[in-house]
Amino acid sequence: MSAVWTSARSAVRVHRSSFAGSAVVVALAAALLTATGAWLTGGIRAGEAGSMLVTVASSFAGTAVLIALFVVASTIAAALRPRAREFALLRAVGATTAQVRQMVSAEVLLVFAVAAPLGALSGLVLAPLLGGPLAGGGVLPEGFRLGFSGWPVLATLALLVPTAVGAARLAGRESARLSPAGAVRSAATEPAGLSRGRTVTAAVLASSGLVVAAVPFVLPGLLGSAAATVSAFLLIIAAALIGPLLLGWVARRGLRLLGGRSGAVGTLALTNARGFSRRLTGAVVPLMLLLALGVVQSGVNVAVLDGAERQVREAIDADLVVRGDDDVLDRLAAGTAGTAGSTALVTAQVWTDQDDEDLPFLDGLNWETTALRTVPTDTGLIDPDVRSGSLSDLASPGTVAVSREAALGGMASVGDAIGVRLDGVESTLTVVATYERSLGLGDYLIGDATGEQLGASPTDRVLLLRSDSGAAEARASGLTVTDVAGYAAQVRAESAGQQQLSAALLFALLAFIAVAAANTLMMLVGSRRAEFALLSRTGATRRQLLGMVTAESALLTVVALLAGMACVLPALLGVGQGLTGVPVPTIDGGALAGLTAVVVLIGLPLPVWAASRVIGVHPRG
Repeated sequence: MSAVWTSARSAVRVHRSSFAGSAVVVALAAALLTATGAWLTGGIRAGEAGSMLVTVASSFAGTAVLIALFVVASTIAAALRPRAREFALLRAVGATTAQVRQMVSAEVLLVFAVAAPLGALSGLVLAPLLGGPLAGGGVLPEGFRLGFSGWPVLATLALLVPTAVGAARLAGRESARLSPAGAVRSAATEPAGLSRGRTVTAAVLASSGLVVAAVPFVLPGLLGSAAATVSAFLLIIAAALIGPLLLGWVARRGLRLLGGRSGAVGTLALTNARGFSRRLTGAVVPLMLLLALGVVQSGVNVAVLDGAERQVREAIDADLVVRGDDDVLDRLAAGTAGTAGSTALVTAQVWTDQDDEDLPFLDGLNWETTALRTVPTDTGLIDPDVRSGSLSDLASPGTVAVSREAALGGMASVGDAIGVRLDGVESTLTVVATYERSLGLGDYLIGDATGEQLGASPTDRVLLLRSDSGAAEARASGLTVTDVAGYAAQVRAESAGQQQLSAALLFALLAFIAVAAANTLMMLVGSRRAEFALLSRTGATRRQLLGMVTAESALLTVVALLAGMACVLPALLGVGQGLTGVPVPTIDGGALAGLTAVVVLIGLPLPVWAASRVIGVHPRG
C-alpha cells in the first residue's frame, strides 16, 4: 500500500499543472456546497425565523449539488483521460488492474486532502456574508446570525469524495482492464465506437428528458414547469455520453463536404476532431452546461413574470386599480359601495402537512412563510379560476382557498384543515376552494372575516373599482390610479425585484461552471504537448498549429452552442406551456446574448492562448 501512495505522490508532482486545475474546481465546489449547507442548517436551527431560508436553500441546493457533482466528475475525468498511455505502460511493466485503480484513487484523494478543506472553510466564512442580501430579499430577519456548524463540511465531503473517486476509476478503467499489450496499443488511438451500455444509457436519458419536458402539458403551473427544467440536465448528460459520436459525425461530414478545399489547417483540425472525439467532448460538455443552465433559469424567470402578469389581468374584473393611503381607500370604498372591493396581503406561516406526529423534531420545516391575500367575496371583482369548491364560502370566518399547486404539495383538498401561524398564534382554517391562478394571486386566499379573526395587519392594500366614479377623488388625494393592465405591469416589476436573490445565486453557479470550463480547456491543450511536438517534427509550422487549434476551438464552440440550445428547447417549451399557457419557448434575449458571448470568449481565445504557450516547447523526457 505504501508503494501506491508513493507512486500517487510522484504522479501528482509530475502532473501538477492538471491537478492544480482540478484542485481549483474541487475547492470551488466544496465552497459552494458548504455555503449552501450552512444556510440550510442555519435555517433549521433558527426554527420559525429561518423557515424562508430553509425553503430558499433547499431549492438552490438541489441544482447546486447536481451541478457540482457533474462538474467535479467531468474535471477529474478530463484530467486523467490524457494519461491513458501512462496507465498502459504501467500495465506493460507488470502493474495489476487493482494497483492502477488504487493509484488513481490515491491521486484523487491527495488532491482532495488539500483542496476540499480549503474550499469548505472558505464556504463557512463566505456563507454569513450573504446575510445582507438574504435579509434584503425578505429571506432572513434583520440581525439574524447564521453561526457555524461542522455538518455542512461533512456532507460536502460525503458527496464530493465518492463522486471524484468514482470518476477517476472510470477514467482509468479501460486501460486497467486490458492486457498489457492491448493497453499500450489502445493508448495510441481512441476507440472508434461507444459501448452498448453507454449508448443505451444515453437513449434512456434522452427519452426520459423528452417525457419530463412534456409534464407541464398534463400538470401546468410551477410544479409541472419545475419538472420540465429537469429535462435539460437529462438531455445534457445524454449528449455527453454520445458526444464522441456527434463530434465524429460532424468532423467526417466536414471532411467530406470540404474535401481538399479546407487546406492543411482545416484538414488537421477536422481529422483531429474525428480521431480524438472523446477528448474533445470533455471540452464541449462544460460549455454546453454553462449555456444550458443560464438559458433555462433565466427563461423560467421570464416565464414566471409573464405568467404572473397574465394571470393578474385575467383574475381582476375591474376598470381601475387604486393604491395608496388606507384611510382614503376606506373612504373611496364606502362611497362606491357595490362597485368596489379591496385586496391586501398578510404575511404569515402556513402548514398544510398534518401528518408530522411521528417526526415532531421536524415541526419547524413543515411551516412555510408565505402571504395570505384577502379578497372581496361578493362583488365578482376577483376570479382566481376556481376548480373545486366556491369562493363565496370565504365570507365565513376560519376559511381559506388554496391554489391547486399548494393543495398538491400539502396533500390538501376541500374540507381539509390547514394550520396558520401569525405573530406566534396558531389557528386552523378550513379549505373551501381550490383555484388555478396562483402566479398572479398567490397560493392562499382568505376573506375579510378570516382576516379579522386572525388579527392580521394587511400590507400592500389595493382597491378595485368597477367604474371610474371615484377616480377623480383618488387622484386628488394623491393615490396611484391605473387600469388592470397597468397594475399587472406593476406586479411584474415588483416580482422582478424579488428575483434578485435567485439571480445572484444563479450567477454564482454560472461563475463556477465557467471556471471549470476554462480549466478543462487549459488541461486538454496542455496534455497535447507531445502531439504538437510530433507535428512540428513532421513539418507543421507554428502558424499552422495555432490555426489548427483555432479551427478546432471554433468547431467545439459552435457544437457547444447548438447542442446546448437543442438540450434546453424541450424544457423551455414545457415551461412556456406550464406558466403562460402557450407552448412557445420562453427565452431571456439579454441572458442568451451574454451567455453566448461568455461561451465564445472561453471556447475560442483561451485554447489558442494556451496552445501558443505549449507549441514549440518539447515534452519532458
